[in-house]
Amino acid sequence: MPVFFRRRAAGFLLLALTAGCGAPDADPESTAGVADSRPNILLILADDMGYTDLGAFGGEIATPNLDRLAFEGVRFANFHVGPSCAPTRGMLMSGTTTVEAGVLALDDPPLPEVALLPERIRALGYHTYMAGKWNLGIDDRDSPSRRGFESTYALVRAGDSHMGPSNFPPTSVAYRENGERTDPPEGWYSTRLYTDKLIEQIERNAGDGVPWFGYLALTAPHWPLQAPEDWIDRYRGRYDAGYDVLREARVTGATELGVLPEGLGLEDYVSEAARWDTLDDDEKRMSARTMEIYAAMVENMDYHAGRLIDYLQEAGALDDTVIVFMSDNGAAGGERDPDPQTIPRGVEDNSLANVGRANSFVGYGQGWAEAAMAPYRDTKSSLHSGGTLSSAFVRYPSVADKGGLDRTFLTVMDVLPTFVEIAGGDPPGAVFEGREVVPVRGRSFWGRVEGDPAPVHVEAVPLLTARSRALVRWPWKIIGGPPGSGAGGGAEPAEWMLFHLADDPGETTDLSDEYPEIESELMTLLP
Repeated sequence: MPVFFRRRAAGFLLLALTAGCGAPDADPESTAGVADSRPNILLILADDMGYTDLGAFGGEIATPNLDRLAFEGVRFANFHVGPSCAPTRGMLMSGTTTVEAGVLALDDPPLPEVALLPERIRALGYHTYMAGKWNLGIDDRDSPSRRGFESTYALVRAGDSHMGPSNFPPTSVAYRENGERTDPPEGWYSTRLYTDKLIEQIERNAGDGVPWFGYLALTAPHWPLQAPEDWIDRYRGRYDAGYDVLREARVTGATELGVLPEGLGLEDYVSEAARWDTLDDDEKRMSARTMEIYAAMVENMDYHAGRLIDYLQEAGALDDTVIVFMSDNGAAGGERDPDPQTIPRGVEDNSLANVGRANSFVGYGQGWAEAAMAPYRDTKSSLHSGGTLSSAFVRYPSVADKGGLDRTFLTVMDVLPTFVEIAGGDPPGAVFEGREVVPVRGRSFWGRVEGDPAPVHVEAVPLLTARSRALVRWPWKIIGGPPGSGAGGGAEPAEWMLFHLADDPGETTDLSDEYPEIESELMTLLP
């Protein structure tokens, strides 16, 4: 019997022992002391990280710890998330579209009738831990400690500074620990603090025989770009040649690793950023400096991921832990001066000499974001692939194609049913613990990880936000239209585009006029 199925059998036995003949809804405390061979589950989520930032996906930034995990597991080259932070978290936690989950705007909590990922995993007898960015509700009733996590340290907002004083005033709530308001400690840096907190949570119950689900939701490398003093100059001078050169180098690196589909290059790529050679010297120096700080943040993230992996190794738990890594959306482009709507702005020193420190507040701009997402179209906030492609991978001993690449179409909605299967549960239905809940759209990809060649999705998969809509029925994709447009919406779409992703993964050629019947058919499948 394969290792995983032995684990599942043991898990079902445990559930029978702890939950009697009823549903598997035991709290982890009730299973303490009972042997359980089901694996732990660790999910690491980066924030605004580009598709080719990691070395394992073609980048030049030093990420040896994450690269090691990626090459010991399987990399997903066609894994799609939401176009921005909250939609992805709504999809991740609900297993369905962010619209159906009720997460339509910044700080929206999921609807009460959504059974969230930690609730489902905890009901299967797991400890559930979370440290980092929540972004799914500010009030206590919406905090992660009220939605299934046993132990939490959460930034409940969409972002904040990474060090120094919080950008949020004392009259508001930015951080909660186990539901209670708190403030970051002196001398903190976000990635180090969240990693420390998750290790503390795991260690608190170490040795009790109960498997755990840990969610490390980092805020790096989301703007404001800030790095610890001993990290800030690690990449000084590395990006002086500019983002046009980096874009070429990243595409070459990703191509050599086989990350990009065969034949996909920059020939038809359209950049929105000004050409590097049109910038004046001051603009070049500042722009290159922001990329240096960004790269330092990514390497620092890798360093702390390595600390977490070392902890699991020393505890003898590394090979008993399914590790999944992903980013929450495409790289964040736009202007170098980010919108204050998400994070309040204070008194800042954004001079060249000070940028990247606690009292600075900058992003890195469109050119560097495009370098991280090219040759895919667009960047963060778009439902084109440049806004939704994530460098994702799974590491576990039962991975069938270690070091390989999987190009099957997957989405972040598939994580919930995958984790439920790993934990020994049945595919999620429309009833959870006796109550009707929003149905899950995602499909488990665990069989694919363990060698099943069948595609995960044969049905149409919608990708929705409050402002735009897309739908993929591989290899076809439609995108466009305001909310309410399309099938049953009562309004004609403002614009719809049709792409054949297998032939045109860069989404360069709209086939609407050539295949209107396919576009019309896909329109009828939109929710």
